[in-house]
Formats: sequence, C-alpha cells, structure tokens
Amino acid sequence: MTDYFVVFGDFLAALPTYLLNGVLATVYWLSESGAALVSILCAGLIIRFVDQRVQSRAAFRPGRSGREAATPDLYTAQITTAIILVLWVISQWGMGAPVPWLGAAMWIAGTIILLLVHMQEHTLLWNMKSGIAIYSLAVIGSRLYLAYTAQLSADQWAALIGTSESASAVIANTRGNVTTIILWALWLVIPLGYFAMLLQQVLINPMSLVNPLAGASELINRYRTRR
Repeated sequence: MTDYFVVFGDFLAALPTYLLNGVLATVYWLSESGAALVSILCAGLIIRFVDQRVQSRAAFRPGRSGREAATPDLYTAQITTAIILVLWVISQWGMGAPVPWLGAAMWIAGTIILLLVHMQEHTLLWNMKSGIAIYSLAVIGSRLYLAYTAQLSADQWAALIGTSESASAVIANTRGNVTTIILWALWLVIPLGYFAMLLQQVLINPMSLVNPLAGASELINRYRTRR
C-alpha cells in the first residue's frame, strides 16, 4: 500500500512538469503551423461568404416574370480557393520565416478587404487568388532551384567552366547572387506588389456616400428604383 502512495505522490509532483511540457509543445506546434492555420481559416471564410456570393451571382439567370431560371449548382469559385489553399500550404510547408507569415498576411489582407468591400468583387477576388497563387509558385520554384543547385558539385561544373577551382568560385557567386534575388522577391517585391494591387482595386472606384459597403449591383438597383 505504501508503494502506491509513493507512486501517486511522485505523479502529483511531476504533474506540473508534464502540463508545462504539454503547453510548450502546443505553443511550439502553433508557432510552426500557425501561418498555415491562419491561411486555412481565411480560405474558409472566403469560401463561405465571398465565393458563395460571387458564384451565385455569376450563375444567376433571370427567367420569365422576374423569376430565376433553374441553373446547375456550380462551385467553381470555391474549388479555385481550395486549390490555391492547397498549393500555398504545400509551398510554405517547412519553409523558414518570414515567408509563411508573409503569405498568411496576404490571406488576411485579402479576406478582410473581400468581406468589407463589395465593389468590383469578382475582379478583386480573382486578383487576390492569382496573387497568392503566384507567390506560392515563386516559393516552390525558389525551393526547387536551391535544392537542385545544392546537389551540384564543382566537378560537374568543371566540364563547362574549366577547372574545379574556377567552378567552385562560379558556383558560390552565382548561388549567392540568385539567393539574394530570391529573398528580395519573396520577402519584399511580391508581397508589396500584392498589397499594392489590393489597395489599387479598393480605390479604383469612388465610395458610395449613402452606403460605403454597398456593392455595384446594390447601387445600380437603388438607382433604378429611386423615384
């Protein structure tokens, strides 16, 4: 009986350590997967609120007596968002900071603007998706290039350049220069271009003074029914 009390006492004494390790493991996992989780959340919001609205508007076919004609259920917008999300999650998986969080910021900015701004919604939605797709492909391309060049040896380049010493110098300089360009593109050029594109799309049309959050179809309908 005494042994059971000793084991139970040891367990209670070690319980805070187990709990702390569990919390730390959760925090570490969230820090590593947080960008992907944020991106998934944003994609879910877009699919639920934006894609559904844009898809229903695109599939609308007016019938007789003002009734809507029957159209097949299409989910093109939702499927496109899902494909781009999978592409982004794959591209940033295992990628070091700040690329995953830059991509998450792109998802967050696009989601907020799409939920708040209804003018040029279809164009804005497409530009947001294409911007993230371009960034994902750029990340994948850069990782493939760095992985491929890391496997090349000086002897393999020597047949083209001359000596192994010259090949080593060329490899080092070329890899360093291209890596710098890649970092500038992934860390600054593409994200800034994306955010500038979103801002330009938001400001391309003047805001309605009556209802700032109204969409183009809502404004047109209001103008037609105004007496």
